[in-house]
Amino acid sequence: MTLADVGRPPKSVLAALLAVSTMTIMASATITPALPGMERHFAAEPHAQLLVRLVLTLPGLAIMVAAPLLARLGDRIGRVPLLAGCLLLYTVGGGSGLVLDSLPWLLAGRALLGVGIAGVMTTSTALLADHHPAAEHGRVLGLQGAAMGFGGVVALLLGGLLAAVSWRGPFAVYLLALPLLLLVLRYVPEAAAHPDTGNVPAASPWQPRLLGLYAVMFLGVVVFYTVPTQAPFWLGQVGGAGPAVTGALIAAVNLVMTLVGLNFRRLRARWDFPALAIVLFTAFAAGLVLLGSAGSLGVAALGMVVVGAGIGLLNPTVNGWVVASVAPGARARALGLLTSALFLGQFASPLLAQPVADAAGLGWAFGCAGIAAAVIAVVIAVTRATAAARRRP
Repeated sequence: MTLADVGRPPKSVLAALLAVSTMTIMASATITPALPGMERHFAAEPHAQLLVRLVLTLPGLAIMVAAPLLARLGDRIGRVPLLAGCLLLYTVGGGSGLVLDSLPWLLAGRALLGVGIAGVMTTSTALLADHHPAAEHGRVLGLQGAAMGFGGVVALLLGGLLAAVSWRGPFAVYLLALPLLLLVLRYVPEAAAHPDTGNVPAASPWQPRLLGLYAVMFLGVVVFYTVPTQAPFWLGQVGGAGPAVTGALIAAVNLVMTLVGLNFRRLRARWDFPALAIVLFTAFAAGLVLLGSAGSLGVAALGMVVVGAGIGLLNPTVNGWVVASVAPGARARALGLLTSALFLGQFASPLLAQPVADAAGLGWAFGCAGIAAAVIAVVIAVTRATAAARRRP
């Protein structure tokens, strides 16, 4: 079944795809509160400490590898069948922790979850763009960013509550993908290609402009991810924050992300994509420098809120920029590469930040990330001004 027209589709299509989007970016972090209990349960297994940490990070590696391949597969078999299949993988791989009692098998389940997340992220964004004309992309991608932020809040809070019952508890959150699978099968049709493909559609996802956008996503995630990976330790130093306060502040970052996503359409109507990118990296710079120089918990919390505004802009801005820069036939492949860049940034961030933290302290790790964000904002601003000068007669 296809939608032949390019008008606004039924609200059920948008609702189903937004619901699916809640299960993506923070999905692997859902089990974070369960890691200590998991380590105690598997203490007798060889290399348990390392393998338990891999349970958290392995989905990201699977996503990096799988996303471009699944995007190409979606072009062949259709995006809706791929989305449905990946939601099933998400359910089975994510929920496997409820029953598996071997770390190697648990890691296999987490790899399967990563493949599912890769397909869900790529196809849900592509379908949102497919089912809406270009004039609507700012609105729907902003709503998707809000849905991702809301999903992060729910995942963190539910994961913490269920981990208090059992280390297996947070794995039950992944079973929420099963009713979403039914929603997709019931309400989301395959979409026909839109004729309004924009002024500069690229037929290949490897065009120089798109490579630059993948780099923007990678760098944005690298600087942002210093917060979830380093903030728990820093908040304890500057304000004596325990796990509950730290979890609440990180959830607040996701809440700000949600609020920004809900207002993205208004921001997009006022500014073009390069201007939005300058704003988001400026927010990263200000928030990270404020966080790194904080002498109290209140100042650190303010810095995290400002960073939250930046991450709220990052996904809808770069997703929308990519969608506007590529022809519909190459859209899913471009979004697959963008998804790989996102999770490569997550993987690389602690590897880049930790040496700075070890050598100069956690405050400097945030400060250096903020300086890097400021440099990126300046580079984008100069590039934008140069392009505008070339367009003048």
